[in-house]
Amino acid sequence: MRKILSTVAVTAALGLTLAFSPMTVGAKEVRIAMGASGDGALQKAQRLYAKNIEERTGGAYTGKTYEGTLLNYVEMAQGVATGIVEVGYWPPAYVPGEFPLTNYVTNIAATIVEPVAVAGALSEFIFNCAPCVEEFRRKNQVFNGFAVVGPYVFMTNDRVNDLSDLKGMRIRGFSAFNKLVGQMDAAAVSVPVGEVYNALSTGILEANIHLWDIINTYSLGDSIGYVYDTPIGIYGGNAMFNTNLDFWKSLSEDHKRAFFTSAGDSLAYATVMYIENNKKLIANAKGLKVEHVKTPASIHAVIESFKANNVIETIEAAKTDKNIANGGEMGEQVVALIEKWRGLVAGIDQTNVDAVAQLYRDQLFDKIDLSTLE
Repeated sequence: MRKILSTVAVTAALGLTLAFSPMTVGAKEVRIAMGASGDGALQKAQRLYAKNIEERTGGAYTGKTYEGTLLNYVEMAQGVATGIVEVGYWPPAYVPGEFPLTNYVTNIAATIVEPVAVAGALSEFIFNCAPCVEEFRRKNQVFNGFAVVGPYVFMTNDRVNDLSDLKGMRIRGFSAFNKLVGQMDAAAVSVPVGEVYNALSTGILEANIHLWDIINTYSLGDSIGYVYDTPIGIYGGNAMFNTNLDFWKSLSEDHKRAFFTSAGDSLAYATVMYIENNKKLIANAKGLKVEHVKTPASIHAVIESFKANNVIETIEAAKTDKNIANGGEMGEQVVALIEKWRGLVAGIDQTNVDAVAQLYRDQLFDKIDLSTLE
């Protein structure tokens, strides 16, 4: 099962189309969906997954990706649950009430801008947390790990020069970053990613805490004028390969392992290449029609305070949250796993997709008893 990715990874990194071999007679086509179109690291990671499941199952299964065409992110959890698609990517933050434990875990790590380590740590925690696995099982699906994207940054239509300029401003925060919006004395507005462009252009939103990739994918430069240089955090809840439970149970044990290994490799690809693509987007700020500017000192101070306190505050809040049993103990376990993975990733080149994929397989994906995820 230890397939080396180098040729495939290089092909995907160059942005070339991943070609599928002709469908084997009798092959099952697997529908793999995400809520956004484009040609970024996440879309390429799903295409890589589609290619690898075909190769690893000897053509018994082929994959077809649907990128922003079949279901949006709000619809995806139910789409996977009901079998509209066999595999789907959706962030649990879109359905917080149904995934309190999963969202708690991802919120702990929201300000730790170490994507490769955080992806390994959060995935390991959920795989081994029976109540967390149950959150996915209740939605008739199997969790296959997290990718991490970021960093999230602050962006505004009009340039701001001081924290006082943000008072009452309507800002899309998303997940843990809504807390930061409150600390800015602004108003957090919930807007699905596919509606952000319209919200900014019509004045529903005046600012956004989001990703450089979104500026590119959704042409936000038509409304956003300024992107500030202080990194705020990451989002670690990118469950890119959640699999319909009924479909999963129909797979042979070997094929389950093939799908699971392919997910791990693609999560490594998505996490690593997202970092690399982010650097290119920042360098091309002018081409995206935005200015990359220094964060005003008073706003920078609030962001840094949020980052410094988020882990402790998130864990403390969970201790009194009736929806999170043993929140303090769970939080300590997450922090310990992040420290463990910091040590693991220190020994590899974190910009090398193959090295990260191999580490994820050796230290995590090859060790999981897949029956515990069903």
